[in-house]
Amino acid sequence: MNKFVFAVCGAKNYISQLAFSIERLKRFSRNEIIVVTDSRRNEIPISHENIIDIATPSEYNDHEASIFLKTSLHKLLPKGHTYCYLDSDVVCLSEKVDEIFLHYSAPITFANDNAPFEYFSPHAMNCQCLENHAYHGEIIAKFKAEVSKRIGNFNLDDESIMHDRKELSNLFVQTKHSVFGATRYFLLRYLPFVRSFALGKFTFRKSEMCWKNRNGEVVELDFRYYKKLILPKLGENPADWIDFELDTPHCNHLSSYISQTYGINIPGDWQHWNGGVFLFDDSSAEFLDYWHEKTIAEFANPYTKTRDQGTLALTVWKFGLQNHPTLPVEYNWIAEFADKNIDYDSTRGYTRDGFKTISHPVLMHIYHHWGDEEWSIWRSVK
Repeated sequence: MNKFVFAVCGAKNYISQLAFSIERLKRFSRNEIIVVTDSRRNEIPISHENIIDIATPSEYNDHEASIFLKTSLHKLLPKGHTYCYLDSDVVCLSEKVDEIFLHYSAPITFANDNAPFEYFSPHAMNCQCLENHAYHGEIIAKFKAEVSKRIGNFNLDDESIMHDRKELSNLFVQTKHSVFGATRYFLLRYLPFVRSFALGKFTFRKSEMCWKNRNGEVVELDFRYYKKLILPKLGENPADWIDFELDTPHCNHLSSYISQTYGINIPGDWQHWNGGVFLFDDSSAEFLDYWHEKTIAEFANPYTKTRDQGTLALTVWKFGLQNHPTLPVEYNWIAEFADKNIDYDSTRGYTRDGFKTISHPVLMHIYHHWGDEEWSIWRSVK
């Protein structure tokens, strides 16, 4: 038989999330729903008819206890069934939810996360990369504010601007590979009496040291000029800053740690798995035993944060499953608040790419900003 299972204990907010998610799942699923918990830790009771109550080790905090339960489910649940584990913040939106079991591929089946392994690394390690990135972002914000005082507001990450930037970049390449074009560009760019000049549909204004399109929008900056002008005023050395693309924080510290500690090399660009939804049965025991053992062992390690996803990646590669089939994205549709391409519109539906295409999530993973009434995603779910 197919069954859904949650593993939750501790704070009131998690129990409330669980109640919301169970209610939604009951609307659409015909399968049994089990909750595994440690009621001794719960701030409020869990209202559900099918609960397995487990006493977790007293030395664990509530977060560790929840992970303990999650990674040992195969030892706590009845044998002979196929289970679908769900985090308490995974909400069912469709009657297709029971079809998730059709996608099971032994020995275990997870869904992909929404970013490569190196982008998860700063969230799994106490390596200061998140803090450094936050500082990096503060300096960039100040830098952009100073530049805006001189040329007006600009947004180089806007979709139409990015299209223009690519076109301008291609023009630069063509100019560079033409002797006449390169000579002309050099003279126009550096002769002092030339105040502006054009390249295709773009114009470079020396008074502002930037390229603009025909609409007067900034397409590209002379970053070398502005770094030397502004960064020293912010107490920064221009030589320490390569560019000003505010990328998502990422690092190789988790990969290095796993390599050095366990002798397993995981590439930073590997599309790692998300632990919020997964299918398992009796054949999953060896995989889950190893995941549980390594996850619990890492609780005492001050260099790694208390998570289960880094050890999940370790287990995947340990068992040679890095290319194993994963669940379709609609069965763990991760709602990233910071990604403005992820959105909802009442007439069009859900999207992950700014409405270029429409998504049809079955299970939505709202791992942060739960209850945020300003967020279109939460309002749609509520």
